Amino acid sequence: MREIKIGSGTTAKKQKSKILWYVEQTGEDDFQIKKVNSHFVPTGKAESITFDQLMQEYAPEVEIHLAKVGPAMRHLHDTLDKGDALRHEDELEGAEEQYTLALEVDEENVRAIFGLGIVYTELRKISHAQAVFKQLVNMEAAFQEEHKHLFNEFGISLRKGRMFNEAARYYARALEFCVDEDEHLYYNLARVFYEQGDWNKCFENLKAALEINDNLTPALGLCRLIDALYRDKALLTKYEKPPVPEGVGLEATRLYKALGGLPDSIVTTAGSNIIEKPDQDDT
Repeated sequence: MREIKIGSGTTAKKQKSKILWYVEQTGEDDFQIKKVNSHFVPTGKAESITFDQLMQEYAPEVEIHLAKVGPAMRHLHDTLDKGDALRHEDELEGAEEQYTLALEVDEENVRAIFGLGIVYTELRKISHAQAVFKQLVNMEAAFQEEHKHLFNEFGISLRKGRMFNEAARYYARALEFCVDEDEHLYYNLARVFYEQGDWNKCFENLKAALEINDNLTPALGLCRLIDALYRDKALLTKYEKPPVPEGVGLEATRLYKALGGLPDSIVTTAGSNIIEKPDQDDT
């Protein structure tokens, strides 16, 4: 319960306003709270409080949770699940509708925003995808571990939609959000620069991915591809790529050999795809 002042001077009066919060325990004495919006859904950035703060400053509203908040959260979760299922089945218009419904209830829902962004890029609704992109790179939300795969999915969609500048900026922002370094983000950023023919930035991010995980098969494949493009001018022409600088080419060769390269079984069965069809190496 919180008091707010209405009016001024002699006409001023105080009125109590109830603000609902959703509480989750995150540690022995640590809790996170989110405001509950008018649709009875927790939304926005979580705030951290202690057990003492919880006991002194907040009062439980069990009936409201059981009658309103719980059902609203379940309905939102079901809507997002339906949107995800439709998107994975390439029912993109249906997925768009479900994500839009979710955002009408919780306009800051990260999962719905990502899902809608992926749908827009696949539907080639470029202006809509750019709007979602701007929203994501400007968000101050604390993204959770569960959102990492969404970062990658949306970035891959931007790249495949040939929105290379947006994809590069997006991955750079995603790396700022992640508490732990993620080799997949670095690899996919390297893929963006590969598409742009920026060999220095491509190899810089590729090397960062392999420093985190030297067994990341797609990254090793891209390293092998850079080595091949450096040595084979005909391959450069085929891919319509600018020449690989000597420093990058030699370093890619050295790194690939130092890491032992790809296993023979992968080179034999999929090695040609790594050179012929690099899009198969998304991760």
